[in-house]
Amino acid sequence: MTATTSDAPRLRILAVSGSRADWGYLVKPIEALKADPAFDVLLAVTGQHLEERSGRTIDNIRNAGFAVDDIIEPHLAGDSAEETTAALAHIASGMGKVIAARKPHLMLLLGDRYETLACASAAMLARVPIAHLCGGDISEGAVDDVIRHAVSKLSHLHFPTNSDAARRLRQMGEAPERVHMVGSTGLDLLLATPIMPRDDFFARLKLQPRKHMLLVTMHPVTLAADPAAEAKALVTALAALGDDVELIISGTNADTGRHGITRLLENLAATRSGTVLVPSLGNALFVNALAHCDCMVGNSSSGLYEAPSLGIPTVNVGIRQQGRLRASSVTDCAAEPEVIRAAIVAALGRGRVSTRNPYGDGHASRRIVEVLKALGDPALLLHKTFHEVGEEP
Repeated sequence: MTATTSDAPRLRILAVSGSRADWGYLVKPIEALKADPAFDVLLAVTGQHLEERSGRTIDNIRNAGFAVDDIIEPHLAGDSAEETTAALAHIASGMGKVIAARKPHLMLLLGDRYETLACASAAMLARVPIAHLCGGDISEGAVDDVIRHAVSKLSHLHFPTNSDAARRLRQMGEAPERVHMVGSTGLDLLLATPIMPRDDFFARLKLQPRKHMLLVTMHPVTLAADPAAEAKALVTALAALGDDVELIISGTNADTGRHGITRLLENLAATRSGTVLVPSLGNALFVNALAHCDCMVGNSSSGLYEAPSLGIPTVNVGIRQQGRLRASSVTDCAAEPEVIRAAIVAALGRGRVSTRNPYGDGHASRRIVEVLKALGDPALLLHKTFHEVGEEP
């Protein structure tokens, strides 16, 4: 099977999204693949996208013009490890049914979520090769780190965002010819999203602009004994900021311990003026929040991946993103209230500075399409050999 000639069968790709954490990075690759007659692209949605309390972001996907071909209910009742494990099992089982019905030639997965691991496991058992985006990165403060590496070992094609990540994938035994450094697809979306006038943006969120605006995103630190401890320090620091600082807070990922963080953030939004908490901003509003904010604060990878392309300073709190490649615009700080507050004040004082983003140039999706068009028979990818490498300095 090839996808390069007009009379060849189309390569059927099943893309999977489990939350806003991966959707923003899948939008542009899916659009590029759908625009090419060599591909037949199906979309399965699961995880946090289906939760009312998280903004039911499947509606955002549909409102953006994407057809959802399959829905896999995670049956996530709470945020304990036991309940998350049950959700992982539900998703794996549901994905097994989707694969049996759709018979994809290739699965497209991104990143490091437990939903991603569940779908990768189902694909492995069904002999469906996997193309994995954003493998090889490091984020040592969260369980996402080991999930990401596990998914990489279950995968057959790799599209890392930077050369360091590509090198790590080769160190893990992945064949060099299967590792394609393309950059971050999140930058493709960032650079393609129209930026609305500042006043229109604030009116959309029913806020009056103040001197400074912070975009805040804080997720559970899933390797910590108390996943919400660092969020408590952040909330204390934010509450101590002056009235000239406005806060736009986006909701947390569906990780163990998230409900405690959500309660902290809800209380902050209810008691501090000029503060709004939005469960999910959606792609367009999130990009506009980045474009209009003066600083991004928290422990989201967006502060490292996307914010540098706009010259926005990032105050990265705590250990969640430890080890991840970062631009010079990123300031790391301990999860201590006064240290966080001082880092925010310093970042606002510096303002925006032109910064080289180490995660690419905004053309990753085009490169992915080029690789997949030259693929040949995807079933041949199933036979992997461990590529031995010598010691690296």
